[in-house]
Amino acid sequence: MLVEAAVAVEAPNVVVEQRSEPRYEDIIERAVITFRGQSYPVPVLNISSRGTQIECDIAPRLGESLVIQFENCSRLHGFVRWAREGKLGIRFGHELILDS
Repeated sequence: MLVEAAVAVEAPNVVVEQRSEPRYEDIIERAVITFRGQSYPVPVLNISSRGTQIECDIAPRLGESLVIQFENCSRLHGFVRWAREGKLGIRFGHELILDS
C-alpha cells in the first residue's frame, strides 16, 4: 500500500481587480450621509459613476439604504455594499455622470 505525504503549499498573495470602472480620488472631498435618521459629515475617499467609498464609523448592515449628498449636488439614494475598518462602500441607486 502506497501512502503519500500531504504537503502544505502557501498560495501567493494575488490581488484581482474586480472594478468595472475607474475610481476618482480628487473630484469630491466631503459629503453628508443620512443614515437611520441621523446626518453625518464624511470624507469621500473615491467616487465612480456607480458608487463611492467614504470614511465613517457607523455600523450598517450590508444592503442597508442611506442618503448621500455631495456639495452642490442633489441628494442620492444608495445602499451599503461593504463595510470594514471604518470605511463604507456605497452603491448609488442610479448611475452618475462624472466630469473629472
